[in-house]
Amino acid sequence: MNCTKRVLSHFGDRATSPAVCTLKDGCASFSDIGTLSAGAQSLASAEGLTAGDTVLVLSPPDPLLYATILGFLGRGIVVLFVEPWLPVKDIEHVLQRVQPKAFVGSRLAQLWAARIAAARRIPRWIHIGALRRHAGRSDFDCVDLDPSSPATITFSSGTTGAPKGIVRSHSCMSAVHDGLTDPDRFGHFEEPALCVFPNMALLHLGTGRGALVVPKSWSPRVLKRLSQQAAALKTASLATGPAFLMHLLRFTDVHGGFSALKAIMIGGAQTDCWTLEHGFDRWPEARWTHVYGGSEVEPVACVDAREAVAKSRGRDRFQALFVGAPVPMVDARPEPDGLRVSGANVAKQLDAQEGEAPLDETEKHWHNMGDRILADEEGWWYAGRVAQPEDEFHLEQRIYSCLGTSACFVSRVSSGRLVLFGDDVSRRVADADRFSSLFPEIEGLEDVSIVRDRRHRARIDRKRTLAKSTVQRT
Repeated sequence: MNCTKRVLSHFGDRATSPAVCTLKDGCASFSDIGTLSAGAQSLASAEGLTAGDTVLVLSPPDPLLYATILGFLGRGIVVLFVEPWLPVKDIEHVLQRVQPKAFVGSRLAQLWAARIAAARRIPRWIHIGALRRHAGRSDFDCVDLDPSSPATITFSSGTTGAPKGIVRSHSCMSAVHDGLTDPDRFGHFEEPALCVFPNMALLHLGTGRGALVVPKSWSPRVLKRLSQQAAALKTASLATGPAFLMHLLRFTDVHGGFSALKAIMIGGAQTDCWTLEHGFDRWPEARWTHVYGGSEVEPVACVDAREAVAKSRGRDRFQALFVGAPVPMVDARPEPDGLRVSGANVAKQLDAQEGEAPLDETEKHWHNMGDRILADEEGWWYAGRVAQPEDEFHLEQRIYSCLGTSACFVSRVSSGRLVLFGDDVSRRVADADRFSSLFPEIEGLEDVSIVRDRRHRARIDRKRTLAKSTVQRT
Protein backbone atom coordinates (compact mmCIF):
# COMPACT_ATOMS: atom_id res chain seq x y z
CA MET A 1 0.00 0.00 0.00
CA ASN A 2 0.95 3.68 -0.16
CA CYS A 3 -1.03 6.44 1.55
CA THR A 4 -0.68 8.71 -1.50
CA LYS A 5 -2.66 6.36 -3.75
CA ARG A 6 -5.91 8.04 -2.75
CA VAL A 7 -4.57 11.36 -4.10
CA LEU A 8 -3.35 9.94 -7.41
CA SER A 9 -6.72 9.77 -9.19
CA HIS A 10 -7.57 13.36 -8.25
CA PHE A 11 -4.60 14.69 -10.25
CA GLY A 12 -6.71 13.75 -13.28
CA ASP A 13 -10.37 13.76 -12.31
CA ARG A 14 -10.06 17.04 -10.35
CA ALA A 15 -7.31 18.49 -12.55
CA THR A 16 -8.58 22.08 -12.72
CA SER A 17 -10.09 22.25 -9.23
CA PRO A 18 -8.24 24.23 -6.53
CA ALA A 19 -6.06 21.98 -4.38
CA VAL A 20 -3.88 24.20 -2.17
CA CYS A 21 -4.64 27.91 -1.76
CA THR A 22 -2.78 30.51 0.30
CA LEU A 23 -3.00 34.28 0.56
CA LYS A 24 0.58 34.60 -0.70
CA ASP A 25 0.56 32.09 -3.57
CA GLY A 26 -3.05 31.99 -4.71
CA CYS A 27 -4.43 28.59 -5.75
CA ALA A 28 -2.60 25.61 -7.17
CA SER A 29 -4.86 23.10 -8.92
CA PHE A 30 -4.76 19.35 -8.46
CA SER A 31 -2.97 19.14 -11.82
CA ASP A 32 -0.40 21.67 -10.57
CA ILE A 33 0.17 19.70 -7.37
CA GLY A 34 0.52 16.48 -9.37
CA THR A 35 3.12 18.03 -11.65
CA LEU A 36 5.04 19.55 -8.73
CA SER A 37 4.87 16.28 -6.77
CA ALA A 38 6.36 14.42 -9.73
CA GLY A 39 9.00 17.16 -9.86
CA ALA A 40 9.82 16.50 -6.20
CA GLN A 41 10.34 12.84 -7.09
CA SER A 42 12.60 13.72 -10.00
CA LEU A 43 14.57 16.00 -7.68
CA ALA A 44 14.84 13.19 -5.12
CA SER A 45 16.26 10.86 -7.79
CA ALA A 46 18.78 13.50 -8.85
CA GLU A 47 19.90 13.82 -5.23
CA GLY A 48 20.18 10.06 -4.74
CA LEU A 49 17.24 9.78 -2.33
CA THR A 50 15.44 6.43 -2.34
CA ALA A 51 12.76 4.54 -0.39
CA GLY A 52 13.58 4.28 3.29
CA ASP A 53 15.72 7.44 3.39
CA THR A 54 14.66 10.10 5.89
CA VAL A 55 14.51 13.76 4.80
CA LEU A 56 13.98 16.79 7.04
CA VAL A 57 11.38 19.07 5.41
CA LEU A 58 10.77 22.58 6.68
CA SER A 59 8.88 25.21 4.69
CA PRO A 60 5.70 27.31 4.99
CA PRO A 61 2.45 25.44 4.22
CA ASP A 62 2.15 26.26 0.53
CA PRO A 63 1.84 24.28 -2.74
CA LEU A 64 5.57 23.50 -2.78
CA LEU A 65 5.45 21.97 0.68
CA TYR A 66 2.44 19.74 -0.03
CA ALA A 67 3.91 18.68 -3.38
CA THR A 68 7.19 17.77 -1.68
CA ILE A 69 5.43 15.72 1.00
CA LEU A 70 3.28 13.87 -1.53
CA GLY A 71 6.18 13.26 -3.89
CA PHE A 72 8.45 11.88 -1.18
CA LEU A 73 5.74 9.72 0.41
CA GLY A 74 4.88 8.36 -3.03
CA ARG A 75 8.48 7.19 -3.38
CA GLY A 76 8.61 5.71 0.13
CA ILE A 77 10.91 8.46 1.43
CA VAL A 78 10.27 9.20 5.12
CA VAL A 79 9.45 12.84 5.83
CA LEU A 80 10.76 14.30 9.11
CA PHE A 81 9.07 17.36 10.64
CA VAL A 82 10.54 19.38 13.52
CA GLU A 83 8.87 22.31 15.24
CA PRO A 84 11.32 25.17 14.59
CA TRP A 85 10.71 26.82 17.97
CA LEU A 86 12.09 23.84 19.91
CA PRO A 87 15.21 24.69 21.93
CA VAL A 88 18.39 24.20 19.90
CA LYS A 89 19.58 21.44 22.23
CA ASP A 90 16.36 19.51 21.57
CA ILE A 91 16.69 19.96 17.81
CA GLU A 92 20.30 18.78 18.04
CA HIS A 93 19.07 15.66 19.87
CA VAL A 94 16.39 15.03 17.24
CA LEU A 95 18.74 15.32 14.26
CA GLN A 96 21.44 13.21 15.90
CA ARG A 97 18.84 10.58 16.73
CA VAL A 98 17.29 10.41 13.24
CA GLN A 99 20.25 11.49 11.07
CA PRO A 100 18.31 12.59 7.98
CA LYS A 101 20.01 12.08 4.63
CA ALA A 102 18.86 15.44 3.29
CA PHE A 103 17.28 18.73 4.33
CA VAL A 104 14.67 20.28 2.02
CA GLY A 105 13.54 23.74 3.01
CA SER A 106 12.78 27.32 2.10
CA ARG A 107 15.51 29.96 2.17
CA LEU A 108 14.28 31.15 5.56
CA ALA A 109 14.35 27.57 6.88
CA GLN A 110 17.92 27.19 5.66
CA LEU A 111 18.93 30.36 7.51
CA TRP A 112 17.26 28.94 10.63
CA ALA A 113 19.09 25.61 10.28
CA ALA A 114 22.50 27.22 9.69
CA ARG A 115 22.77 27.98 13.41
CA ILE A 116 22.35 24.33 14.39
CA ALA A 117 25.46 22.16 14.23
CA ALA A 118 23.56 18.90 13.68
CA ALA A 119 21.64 20.47 10.79
CA ARG A 120 24.87 21.67 9.17
CA ARG A 121 26.06 18.06 9.20
CA ILE A 122 23.10 16.84 7.10
CA PRO A 123 24.77 15.63 3.87
CA ARG A 124 22.46 17.34 1.35
CA TRP A 125 20.80 20.74 1.61
CA ILE A 126 18.17 21.33 -1.07
CA HIS A 127 16.16 24.49 -1.64
CA ILE A 128 12.50 23.48 -1.95
CA GLY A 129 12.05 25.69 -5.01
CA ALA A 130 14.42 23.44 -6.95
CA LEU A 131 11.59 20.99 -7.57
CA ARG A 132 10.09 23.49 -10.05
CA ARG A 133 13.02 22.88 -12.40
CA HIS A 134 12.24 19.16 -12.32
CA ALA A 135 8.47 19.50 -12.80
CA GLY A 136 7.16 17.92 -16.00
CA ARG A 137 10.09 15.54 -16.48
CA SER A 138 8.17 12.45 -15.36
CA ASP A 139 4.81 11.25 -14.03
CA PHE A 140 3.98 10.78 -10.37
CA ASP A 141 5.33 7.47 -9.07
CA CYS A 142 3.43 5.69 -6.30
CA VAL A 143 5.46 2.68 -5.13
CA ASP A 144 3.88 -0.21 -3.26
CA LEU A 145 5.06 -0.45 0.34
CA ASP A 146 4.52 -2.60 3.38
CA PRO A 147 1.65 -0.96 5.33
CA SER A 148 3.90 -0.68 8.38
CA SER A 149 6.53 1.32 6.46
CA PRO A 150 7.12 4.69 8.14
CA ALA A 151 5.68 7.67 6.28
CA THR A 152 6.36 10.61 8.58
CA ILE A 153 8.26 11.31 11.78
CA THR A 154 7.11 14.34 13.72
CA PHE A 155 9.05 15.85 16.61
CA SER A 156 7.26 18.31 18.82
CA SER A 157 7.53 19.69 22.33
CA GLY A 158 4.52 17.62 23.40
CA THR A 159 2.11 18.72 26.12
CA THR A 160 4.71 18.20 28.85
CA GLY A 161 7.50 20.13 27.12
CA ALA A 162 9.63 17.01 26.57
CA PRO A 163 10.39 16.49 22.85
CA LYS A 164 9.06 13.26 21.43
CA GLY A 165 9.16 11.59 18.05
CA ILE A 166 5.92 10.28 16.57
CA VAL A 167 6.13 7.76 13.72
CA ARG A 168 3.14 7.38 11.42
CA SER A 169 3.18 4.46 9.04
CA HIS A 170 1.46 4.52 5.65
CA SER A 171 -1.41 2.48 7.10
CA CYS A 172 -1.68 4.86 10.06
CA MET A 173 -1.76 7.90 7.73
CA SER A 174 -4.58 6.26 5.77
CA ALA A 175 -6.52 5.49 8.95
CA VAL A 176 -6.15 9.07 10.22
CA HIS A 177 -7.46 10.27 6.87
CA ASP A 178 -10.48 7.99 7.13
CA GLY A 179 -11.14 9.06 10.71
CA LEU A 180 -10.97 12.81 10.12
CA THR A 181 -12.75 12.94 6.76
CA ASP A 182 -15.60 10.54 7.56
CA PRO A 183 -18.55 12.01 5.61
CA ASP A 184 -21.12 10.50 7.97
CA ARG A 185 -19.54 12.31 10.90
CA PHE A 186 -18.27 15.52 9.32
CA GLY A 187 -20.36 15.87 6.18
CA HIS A 188 -19.47 15.59 2.49
CA PHE A 189 -18.52 18.72 0.56
CA GLU A 190 -17.04 19.41 -2.87
CA GLU A 191 -16.00 22.97 -2.01
CA PRO A 192 -12.59 23.65 -0.42
CA ALA A 193 -12.05 23.57 3.33
CA LEU A 194 -10.66 26.35 5.51
CA CYS A 195 -7.67 24.79 7.28
CA VAL A 196 -5.93 26.10 10.39
CA PHE A 197 -4.05 22.82 10.85
CA PRO A 198 -1.68 22.15 7.91
CA ASN A 199 -2.16 18.38 8.21
CA MET A 200 -5.89 18.79 7.48
CA ALA A 201 -5.08 20.26 4.07
CA LEU A 202 -3.08 17.12 3.28
CA LEU A 203 -5.98 14.92 4.36
CA HIS A 204 -8.44 16.83 2.19
CA LEU A 205 -6.23 16.35 -0.87
CA GLY A 206 -6.80 12.62 -0.45
CA THR A 207 -10.56 13.21 -0.60
CA GLY A 208 -10.34 15.38 -3.69
CA ARG A 209 -11.11 18.61 -1.86
CA GLY A 210 -9.07 21.74 -1.94
CA ALA A 211 -7.90 23.68 1.10
CA LEU A 212 -7.50 27.35 1.90
CA VAL A 213 -4.65 27.42 4.39
CA VAL A 214 -4.98 29.92 7.24
CA PRO A 215 -1.76 31.92 7.77
CA LYS A 216 -0.07 32.21 11.15
CA SER A 217 -1.02 35.87 11.52
CA TRP A 218 -4.64 36.41 12.50
CA SER A 219 -4.70 40.20 12.36
CA PRO A 220 -7.93 41.85 11.16
CA ARG A 221 -6.18 42.83 7.91
CA VAL A 222 -5.16 39.22 7.24
CA LEU A 223 -8.58 37.89 8.17
CA LYS A 224 -10.23 40.38 5.81
CA ARG A 225 -8.13 39.09 2.91
CA LEU A 226 -8.81 35.52 4.02
CA SER A 227 -12.54 36.25 4.11
CA GLN A 228 -12.43 37.54 0.54
CA GLN A 229 -10.62 34.45 -0.71
CA ALA A 230 -12.92 32.16 1.30
CA ALA A 231 -15.93 33.83 -0.33
CA ALA A 232 -14.47 33.35 -3.81
CA LEU A 233 -13.79 29.66 -3.10
CA LYS A 234 -17.06 29.15 -1.18
CA THR A 235 -15.17 27.33 1.58
CA ALA A 236 -17.64 24.94 3.16
CA SER A 237 -15.93 23.62 6.29
CA LEU A 238 -13.48 24.65 8.96
CA ALA A 239 -11.19 22.56 11.17
CA THR A 240 -9.83 24.65 14.03
CA GLY A 241 -8.92 24.93 17.66
CA PRO A 242 -10.55 27.37 20.07
CA ALA A 243 -7.89 30.08 19.62
CA PHE A 244 -8.62 30.72 15.93
CA LEU A 245 -12.35 30.31 16.50
CA MET A 246 -12.27 33.13 19.05
CA HIS A 247 -10.34 35.38 16.64
CA LEU A 248 -12.74 34.51 13.83
CA LEU A 249 -15.77 35.33 15.97
CA ARG A 250 -14.34 38.70 17.00
CA PHE A 251 -13.63 39.48 13.35
CA THR A 252 -17.05 38.43 12.05
CA ASP A 253 -18.80 40.36 14.85
CA VAL A 254 -17.44 43.52 13.23
CA HIS A 255 -16.86 42.68 9.58
CA GLY A 256 -19.04 39.65 8.83
CA GLY A 257 -17.78 37.16 6.26
CA PHE A 258 -17.18 33.39 6.11
CA SER A 259 -20.91 32.93 5.61
CA ALA A 260 -20.56 29.80 3.44
CA LEU A 261 -19.37 27.59 6.31
CA LYS A 262 -21.56 24.50 6.61
CA ALA A 263 -19.50 22.39 9.00
CA ILE A 264 -17.08 23.27 11.79
CA MET A 265 -14.76 20.81 13.49
CA ILE A 266 -13.40 22.04 16.82
CA GLY A 267 -10.43 20.19 18.28
CA GLY A 268 -9.36 19.91 21.90
CA ALA A 269 -10.98 19.06 25.21
CA GLN A 270 -11.23 22.39 27.03
CA THR A 271 -12.99 24.91 24.81
CA ASP A 272 -14.94 27.48 26.82
CA CYS A 273 -18.66 26.84 26.46
CA TRP A 274 -19.38 30.49 25.74
CA THR A 275 -17.01 30.42 22.74
CA LEU A 276 -18.90 27.54 21.18
CA GLU A 277 -22.27 29.12 22.00
CA HIS A 278 -21.14 32.30 20.25
CA GLY A 279 -20.20 30.15 17.25
CA PHE A 280 -23.57 28.39 17.26
CA ASP A 281 -25.23 31.80 17.04
CA ARG A 282 -22.93 32.93 14.23
CA TRP A 283 -23.42 29.79 12.09
CA PRO A 284 -26.73 28.32 13.34
CA GLU A 285 -27.22 25.98 10.35
CA ALA A 286 -23.71 24.54 10.45
CA ARG A 287 -22.85 21.05 11.63
CA TRP A 288 -20.63 21.38 14.71
CA THR A 289 -18.40 18.48 15.77
CA HIS A 290 -16.20 18.36 18.84
CA VAL A 291 -13.11 16.17 18.30
CA TYR A 292 -10.90 14.79 21.07
CA GLY A 293 -7.51 13.34 20.20
CA GLY A 294 -3.79 13.82 20.64
CA SER A 295 -0.46 13.98 18.84
CA GLU A 296 -0.22 10.19 18.57
CA VAL A 297 -3.85 9.50 17.64
CA GLU A 298 -6.55 11.44 15.79
CA PRO A 299 -9.42 11.16 16.32
CA VAL A 300 -10.09 9.36 19.61
CA ALA A 301 -13.64 10.54 20.29
CA CYS A 302 -16.20 12.75 18.56
CA VAL A 303 -19.49 14.27 19.63
CA ASP A 304 -21.90 16.92 18.38
CA ALA A 305 -20.50 20.12 19.86
CA ARG A 306 -23.98 21.36 20.81
CA GLU A 307 -24.46 18.19 22.85
CA ALA A 308 -21.02 18.66 24.46
CA VAL A 309 -21.97 22.17 25.57
CA ALA A 310 -25.46 21.23 26.75
CA LYS A 311 -24.20 18.36 28.88
CA SER A 312 -21.31 20.42 30.26
CA ARG A 313 -23.60 23.33 31.13
CA GLY A 314 -25.94 20.82 32.77
CA ARG A 315 -23.16 20.01 35.21
CA ASP A 316 -22.17 23.66 35.70
CA ARG A 317 -18.91 23.29 33.76
CA PHE A 318 -17.35 26.43 32.31
CA GLN A 319 -15.68 24.43 29.54
CA ALA A 320 -17.03 21.78 27.16
CA LEU A 321 -15.62 18.73 28.95
CA PHE A 322 -18.03 16.17 27.54
CA VAL A 323 -16.19 14.39 24.71
CA GLY A 324 -18.78 11.76 23.76
CA ALA A 325 -17.57 8.27 22.93
CA PRO A 326 -14.68 6.68 21.03
CA VAL A 327 -14.86 6.49 17.24
CA PRO A 328 -15.43 2.96 15.83
CA MET A 329 -11.81 2.38 14.77
CA VAL A 330 -10.51 2.98 18.31
CA ASP A 331 -10.49 0.57 21.24
CA ALA A 332 -10.19 2.44 24.51
CA ARG A 333 -9.80 1.81 28.24
CA PRO A 334 -10.03 4.64 30.75
CA GLU A 335 -7.49 3.78 33.47
CA PRO A 336 -6.48 5.66 36.64
CA ASP A 337 -3.08 6.47 35.12
CA GLY A 338 -4.49 7.65 31.79
CA LEU A 339 -6.73 6.75 28.88
CA ARG A 340 -5.31 3.90 26.82
CA VAL A 341 -6.20 3.66 23.14
CA SER A 342 -5.49 1.19 20.38
CA GLY A 343 -6.41 1.23 16.72
CA ALA A 344 -5.27 1.63 13.14
CA ASN A 345 -4.88 5.40 13.59
CA VAL A 346 -2.57 5.15 16.63
CA ALA A 347 1.01 6.19 15.85
CA LYS A 348 4.05 4.84 17.65
CA GLN A 349 6.73 6.75 19.47
CA LEU A 350 10.13 6.72 17.80
CA ASP A 351 11.98 5.28 20.77
CA ALA A 352 9.51 2.48 21.42
CA GLN A 353 11.36 -0.81 21.65
CA GLU A 354 10.69 -3.43 19.01
CA GLY A 355 9.03 -6.47 20.51
CA GLU A 356 7.89 -4.46 23.51
CA ALA A 357 5.44 -6.51 25.59
CA PRO A 358 1.82 -5.43 24.99
CA LEU A 359 -0.37 -4.33 27.85
CA ASP A 360 -2.50 -7.46 27.59
CA GLU A 361 -3.00 -10.70 25.75
CA THR A 362 -4.52 -9.06 22.66
CA GLU A 363 -1.06 -8.24 21.23
CA LYS A 364 -2.33 -4.78 20.30
CA HIS A 365 -0.25 -1.64 20.41
CA TRP A 366 -1.70 0.58 23.15
CA HIS A 367 -0.95 4.23 23.72
CA ASN A 368 -1.45 6.08 27.00
CA MET A 369 -2.95 9.49 26.25
CA GLY A 370 -1.95 10.80 29.67
CA ASP A 371 -5.47 12.21 30.09
CA ARG A 372 -7.91 11.44 32.87
CA ILE A 373 -11.18 10.31 31.29
CA LEU A 374 -14.21 9.62 33.46
CA ALA A 375 -16.88 7.39 31.92
CA ASP A 376 -20.52 7.32 33.06
CA GLU A 377 -23.94 6.57 31.59
CA GLU A 378 -23.80 9.70 29.41
CA GLY A 379 -20.35 9.05 27.94
CA TRP A 380 -16.81 10.31 28.41
CA TRP A 381 -15.79 13.35 30.42
CA TYR A 382 -12.36 14.95 30.22
CA ALA A 383 -10.95 15.53 33.72
CA GLY A 384 -7.49 16.93 33.01
CA ARG A 385 -4.03 15.53 32.62
CA VAL A 386 -3.13 12.68 34.95
CA ALA A 387 -0.09 14.70 36.05
CA GLN A 388 -2.46 17.26 37.60
CA PRO A 389 -4.33 16.22 40.76
CA GLU A 390 -7.99 15.68 39.93
CA ASP A 391 -9.19 17.90 42.77
CA GLU A 392 -7.10 20.80 41.39
CA PHE A 393 -8.61 20.35 37.93
CA HIS A 394 -12.17 20.50 39.26
CA LEU A 395 -11.22 23.42 41.52
CA GLU A 396 -10.06 25.33 38.42
CA GLN A 397 -13.35 24.63 36.68
CA ARG A 398 -15.26 26.10 39.62
CA ILE A 399 -12.98 29.14 39.66
CA TYR A 400 -13.48 29.68 35.91
CA SER A 401 -17.24 29.78 36.44
CA CYS A 402 -16.88 32.21 39.32
CA LEU A 403 -14.48 34.60 37.56
CA GLY A 404 -15.90 34.19 34.06
CA THR A 405 -12.53 33.38 32.52
CA SER A 406 -10.25 30.39 31.97
CA ALA A 407 -7.13 32.57 31.74
CA CYS A 408 -5.88 31.35 35.10
CA PHE A 409 -4.80 28.17 36.88
CA VAL A 410 -3.81 26.89 40.31
CA SER A 411 -0.37 25.68 41.31
CA ARG A 412 1.23 24.68 44.58
CA VAL A 413 4.22 26.80 45.59
CA SER A 414 7.28 25.86 47.65
CA SER A 415 5.61 26.75 50.94
CA GLY A 416 2.85 24.24 50.19
CA ARG A 417 0.26 26.95 49.56
CA LEU A 418 -2.12 26.63 46.63
CA VAL A 419 -1.94 29.86 44.60
CA LEU A 420 -4.16 31.10 41.79
CA PHE A 421 -2.10 32.49 38.90
CA GLY A 422 -3.53 34.39 35.97
CA ASP A 423 -4.25 37.52 34.02
CA ASP A 424 -5.39 40.28 36.38
CA VAL A 425 -6.82 37.82 38.92
CA SER A 426 -6.53 40.29 41.81
CA ARG A 427 -8.96 42.64 40.08
CA ARG A 428 -11.25 39.80 39.00
CA VAL A 429 -11.53 38.66 42.62
CA ALA A 430 -13.49 41.79 43.48
CA ASP A 431 -14.88 40.41 46.73
CA ALA A 432 -11.93 38.74 48.46
CA ASP A 433 -13.97 37.56 51.46
CA ARG A 434 -16.58 35.89 49.27
CA PHE A 435 -13.91 34.29 47.09
CA SER A 436 -12.14 32.95 50.18
CA SER A 437 -15.38 31.46 51.48
CA LEU A 438 -16.04 29.76 48.13
CA PHE A 439 -12.48 28.57 47.64
CA PRO A 440 -10.79 28.13 51.02
CA GLU A 441 -8.13 25.97 49.35
CA ILE A 442 -6.70 29.04 47.57
CA GLU A 443 -4.21 30.74 49.85
CA GLY A 444 -2.85 33.36 47.49
CA LEU A 445 -3.37 35.27 44.25
CA GLU A 446 -0.64 36.08 41.75
CA ASP A 447 -1.11 38.40 38.79
CA VAL A 448 0.97 37.06 35.93
CA SER A 449 0.63 37.37 32.18
CA ILE A 450 -0.59 34.06 30.76
CA VAL A 451 1.72 32.47 28.17
CA ARG A 452 0.03 30.31 25.55
CA ASP A 453 1.34 27.11 24.03
CA ARG A 454 2.96 27.72 20.65
CA ARG A 455 1.19 24.83 18.96
CA HIS A 456 -2.19 24.91 20.72
CA ARG A 457 -2.59 28.65 20.96
CA ALA A 458 -5.55 28.53 23.35
CA ARG A 459 -3.82 26.20 25.82
CA ILE A 460 -1.96 27.73 28.77
CA ASP A 461 1.76 26.95 28.91
CA ARG A 462 1.93 26.62 32.67
CA LYS A 463 5.67 26.10 32.86
CA ARG A 464 6.54 29.22 30.88
CA THR A 465 3.86 31.26 32.67
CA LEU A 466 5.16 30.25 36.09
CA ALA A 467 8.71 31.12 35.02
CA LYS A 468 7.58 34.77 34.88
CA SER A 469 6.21 34.71 38.41
CA THR A 470 8.06 35.97 41.48
CA VAL A 471 6.42 33.36 43.72
CA GLN A 472 8.61 30.39 44.69
CA ARG A 473 7.15 27.23 43.20
CA THR A 474 7.53 23.57 44.10
